[in-house]
Amino acid sequence: MKTAAFLKGIKLGATSLKECLLTDLARVEELMQESLRSEIPFIEKLNDIVLEPRGKRLRPALLILAAGSPGSSPRATILASAVVEMIHTATLLHDDVVDGSLQRRGRPTLNAQGGDGSAILMGDYVYSRAITLLVEAELTQVLGLLATTVHRMSIGELLQLELHSRPVLDEAAYLRVIYEKTARLIEATCRSGAILGGRPQEEVEAGSDFGHKVGMAFQIVDDVLDYVSDPETLGKPVGSDLAEGKQTLPLLKTYAAASPATQTRLLELLSDVDGHREEIVGIVRDEGGVEAALAEARRYGEAARLALRQMPRGGIRSALDATVDFILERQF
Repeated sequence: MKTAAFLKGIKLGATSLKECLLTDLARVEELMQESLRSEIPFIEKLNDIVLEPRGKRLRPALLILAAGSPGSSPRATILASAVVEMIHTATLLHDDVVDGSLQRRGRPTLNAQGGDGSAILMGDYVYSRAITLLVEAELTQVLGLLATTVHRMSIGELLQLELHSRPVLDEAAYLRVIYEKTARLIEATCRSGAILGGRPQEEVEAGSDFGHKVGMAFQIVDDVLDYVSDPETLGKPVGSDLAEGKQTLPLLKTYAAASPATQTRLLELLSDVDGHREEIVGIVRDEGGVEAALAEARRYGEAARLALRQMPRGGIRSALDATVDFILERQF
């Protein structure tokens, strides 16, 4: 198995721990491949498109680390790790349809290749298979947690859709959306790992808090990259969020701190994003919105590190701490 992008970006310190993670992530990958296979040729064809562009595998790695036994993880941990990645994958399939995205990770999206119907139904297929895996394994505690998480993620999607009508979002609304859509799954991932690893309750709560905070930092940095990363690195055109009608933290920070004249200009531009995307991106960069958003991401990152103090010192804690660096520094 190739080194996951997530593992390339962090310094674990102990090579043996990295090797252990790679071993378990290979098991996760194999289980995902096996679980999504079908005797129906059409589904198999779509599966090849869905499974080929491997992401960072951040969520499975976090779950394995939170469980505390990388390299010798029991099947329940590997299965739960596959499930959280499948949930994430299904979410991306649905997101791409809702947002009209034609490219992700430098590749055409499934909806771009096979149409919206295929992408929506494959998202449903992946979601349902993920849940049935938990039911078949009788992982009831994790099943309840992840089922609730999927429900809350759908609420986040609907909330984001409803907020599209606002000229400018307030920051609190933005933070709620990214918690429900992104951070909640990472929070549930870390909590699931700690539960399956039989960790003490204080470590379960600490892992959950860590996942919440690091998930918020992850999404804020992701939103910043939409303003500053080059298209080849980002895997999609700069300003794609704007084109999809998403107002993210760099823009909101810019608007909040701008002069009345700049605020008026931004409102004019936001009423016709298609024709003014480059100008909006330029204003956000020039007015300090990128730096302000990154400062907020760093605050969440430090809060995530603080949560780790409730865990015992050692390689696992160091690896989780290193994910904060990876998230805050990736692709800059």
